[in-house]
Amino acid sequence: MVQNVDTARTKPGPPSQGHLAALWAATIVALAVHNAEEWLLGMTGWVAARPWMPGRFLHGDQQQFGVALVIVTAAVLTIGVIAVSTRAKWSAETLVCVAYALIINAGSHLLFSVVSWSLMPGVISGLFVLLPLGLIIVRTLPPVRWSTSAVVTTVIAAVGIVAGSLLIAAALAPIIPAL
Repeated sequence: MVQNVDTARTKPGPPSQGHLAALWAATIVALAVHNAEEWLLGMTGWVAARPWMPGRFLHGDQQQFGVALVIVTAAVLTIGVIAVSTRAKWSAETLVCVAYALIINAGSHLLFSVVSWSLMPGVISGLFVLLPLGLIIVRTLPPVRWSTSAVVTTVIAAVGIVAGSLLIAAALAPIIPAL
Protein backbone atom coordinates (compact mmCIF):
# COMPACT_ATOMS: atom_id res chain seq x y z
CA MET A 1 0.00 0.00 0.00
CA VAL A 2 1.35 3.43 -0.99
CA GLN A 3 0.68 6.33 1.31
CA ASN A 4 0.76 9.95 0.32
CA VAL A 5 3.41 11.77 2.24
CA ASP A 6 2.69 15.41 2.88
CA THR A 7 5.95 17.18 2.10
CA ALA A 8 4.54 20.62 2.76
CA ARG A 9 6.53 22.75 5.14
CA THR A 10 5.21 22.64 8.65
CA LYS A 11 5.04 25.94 10.44
CA PRO A 12 7.93 26.11 12.90
CA GLY A 13 7.17 27.12 16.43
CA PRO A 14 8.71 30.13 18.11
CA PRO A 15 12.50 29.87 18.21
CA SER A 16 14.39 29.71 21.48
CA GLN A 17 16.37 32.80 22.43
CA GLY A 18 19.60 30.81 22.11
CA HIS A 19 18.73 29.67 18.59
CA LEU A 20 17.74 33.18 17.58
CA ALA A 21 20.94 34.64 19.07
CA ALA A 22 23.04 32.06 17.20
CA LEU A 23 21.30 32.90 13.90
CA TRP A 24 21.81 36.64 14.46
CA ALA A 25 25.49 36.03 15.26
CA ALA A 26 25.92 33.85 12.17
CA THR A 27 24.23 36.53 10.06
CA ILE A 28 26.54 39.25 11.32
CA VAL A 29 29.65 37.11 10.78
CA ALA A 30 28.44 36.08 7.30
CA LEU A 31 27.80 39.71 6.36
CA ALA A 32 31.24 40.74 7.63
CA VAL A 33 32.90 37.95 5.61
CA HIS A 34 30.94 38.91 2.51
CA ASN A 35 31.74 42.60 2.91
CA ALA A 36 35.42 41.77 3.44
CA GLU A 37 35.43 39.77 0.20
CA GLU A 38 33.87 42.68 -1.68
CA TRP A 39 36.46 45.10 -0.30
CA LEU A 40 39.53 42.86 -0.56
CA LEU A 41 38.75 41.86 -4.15
CA GLY A 42 38.17 45.47 -5.23
CA MET A 43 34.45 45.88 -5.79
CA THR A 44 34.87 49.57 -6.70
CA GLY A 45 37.33 48.74 -9.48
CA TRP A 46 35.16 45.90 -10.73
CA VAL A 47 32.10 48.18 -10.86
CA ALA A 48 34.08 51.07 -12.44
CA ALA A 49 35.22 48.75 -15.26
CA ARG A 50 31.59 48.10 -16.19
CA PRO A 51 29.90 51.32 -17.36
CA TRP A 52 26.56 49.56 -17.68
CA MET A 53 26.39 48.72 -13.94
CA PRO A 54 23.49 50.40 -12.13
CA GLY A 55 24.40 52.67 -9.23
CA ARG A 56 28.07 52.98 -10.24
CA PHE A 57 28.27 56.53 -8.97
CA LEU A 58 27.40 55.38 -5.45
CA HIS A 59 30.44 53.13 -4.99
CA GLY A 60 33.01 55.95 -4.88
CA ASP A 61 36.61 54.97 -4.30
CA GLN A 62 37.91 51.95 -2.40
CA GLN A 63 38.28 53.86 0.88
CA GLN A 64 34.74 55.26 0.70
CA PHE A 65 33.39 51.83 -0.13
CA GLY A 66 35.21 50.37 2.88
CA VAL A 67 33.54 52.95 5.13
CA ALA A 68 30.16 52.10 3.62
CA LEU A 69 30.72 48.39 4.29
CA VAL A 70 31.59 49.14 7.91
CA ILE A 71 28.39 51.21 8.24
CA VAL A 72 26.23 48.42 6.79
CA THR A 73 27.83 45.80 9.02
CA ALA A 74 27.49 48.07 12.07
CA ALA A 75 23.81 48.73 11.27
CA VAL A 76 22.99 45.02 11.08
CA LEU A 77 25.10 44.37 14.19
CA THR A 78 23.18 47.07 16.08
CA ILE A 79 19.81 45.66 15.02
CA GLY A 80 20.93 42.16 16.01
CA VAL A 81 22.29 43.23 19.40
CA ILE A 82 19.10 45.16 20.21
CA ALA A 83 16.93 42.26 19.02
CA VAL A 84 18.78 39.68 21.09
CA SER A 85 19.47 41.73 24.21
CA THR A 86 15.92 43.00 24.55
CA ARG A 87 14.35 39.69 23.47
CA ALA A 88 12.27 41.76 21.07
CA LYS A 89 9.12 40.17 19.68
CA TRP A 90 10.11 41.44 16.25
CA SER A 91 13.52 39.72 16.31
CA ALA A 92 12.68 36.54 14.40
CA GLU A 93 10.58 38.29 11.78
CA THR A 94 13.23 40.96 11.25
CA LEU A 95 15.92 38.31 10.91
CA VAL A 96 13.86 36.53 8.25
CA CYS A 97 13.58 39.84 6.35
CA VAL A 98 17.37 40.27 6.64
CA ALA A 99 17.77 36.69 5.38
CA TYR A 100 15.70 37.48 2.28
CA ALA A 101 17.94 40.52 1.68
CA LEU A 102 21.02 38.25 1.95
CA ILE A 103 19.49 35.79 -0.53
CA ILE A 104 18.72 38.61 -2.98
CA ASN A 105 22.24 39.99 -2.52
CA ALA A 106 23.76 36.59 -3.30
CA GLY A 107 21.50 36.26 -6.34
CA SER A 108 22.47 39.71 -7.62
CA HIS A 109 26.17 38.83 -7.38
CA LEU A 110 25.54 35.66 -9.36
CA LEU A 111 23.43 37.51 -11.95
CA PHE A 112 26.03 40.26 -12.47
CA SER A 113 28.80 37.66 -12.65
CA VAL A 114 26.95 35.78 -15.39
CA VAL A 115 25.98 38.93 -17.32
CA SER A 116 29.52 40.34 -17.16
CA TRP A 117 31.32 37.01 -17.72
CA SER A 118 33.48 37.94 -14.74
CA LEU A 119 33.32 36.95 -11.09
CA MET A 120 31.91 39.89 -9.18
CA PRO A 121 33.63 40.46 -5.84
CA GLY A 122 31.30 38.91 -3.26
CA VAL A 123 29.94 36.15 -5.49
CA ILE A 124 31.88 33.38 -3.72
CA SER A 125 30.76 34.29 -0.20
CA GLY A 126 27.34 35.14 -1.59
CA LEU A 127 26.83 31.65 -2.97
CA PHE A 128 28.59 29.67 -0.26
CA VAL A 129 27.82 31.73 2.86
CA LEU A 130 24.93 34.19 2.41
CA LEU A 131 22.66 31.98 0.33
CA PRO A 132 22.86 28.85 2.52
CA LEU A 133 22.53 30.86 5.74
CA GLY A 134 19.62 32.84 4.32
CA LEU A 135 17.84 29.63 3.34
CA ILE A 136 18.48 28.07 6.77
CA ILE A 137 17.00 31.14 8.47
CA VAL A 138 13.97 31.27 6.16
CA ARG A 139 13.32 27.54 6.61
CA THR A 140 13.82 27.33 10.40
CA LEU A 141 12.16 30.52 11.66
CA PRO A 142 8.44 31.25 11.51
CA PRO A 143 7.45 32.77 8.17
CA VAL A 144 7.01 36.51 7.82
CA ARG A 145 3.46 37.75 7.59
CA TRP A 146 3.95 39.42 4.22
CA SER A 147 1.72 42.38 3.63
CA THR A 148 2.15 45.38 1.39
CA SER A 149 3.49 47.41 4.29
CA ALA A 150 5.90 44.62 5.34
CA VAL A 151 7.29 44.34 1.80
CA VAL A 152 7.59 48.12 1.39
CA THR A 153 9.24 48.48 4.81
CA THR A 154 11.72 45.67 4.08
CA VAL A 155 12.66 47.10 0.68
CA ILE A 156 13.00 50.64 2.04
CA ALA A 157 15.11 49.42 4.97
CA ALA A 158 17.41 47.30 2.78
CA VAL A 159 17.87 49.95 0.10
CA GLY A 160 18.11 52.68 2.72
CA ILE A 161 20.86 50.94 4.68
CA VAL A 162 22.93 50.22 1.57
CA ALA A 163 22.38 53.50 -0.32
CA GLY A 164 22.51 55.49 2.91
CA SER A 165 25.83 53.96 3.89
CA LEU A 166 27.29 54.74 0.47
CA LEU A 167 26.03 58.35 0.63
CA ILE A 168 27.33 58.82 4.18
CA ALA A 169 30.71 57.42 3.12
CA ALA A 170 30.77 59.86 0.17
CA ALA A 171 29.93 62.76 2.51
CA LEU A 172 32.73 61.67 4.87
CA ALA A 173 35.26 61.34 2.01
CA PRO A 174 36.81 64.78 2.53
CA ILE A 175 37.55 64.07 6.20
CA ILE A 176 38.48 60.36 5.92
CA PRO A 177 42.14 61.00 4.98
CA ALA A 178 42.51 63.24 8.05
CA LEU A 179 41.42 60.44 10.38
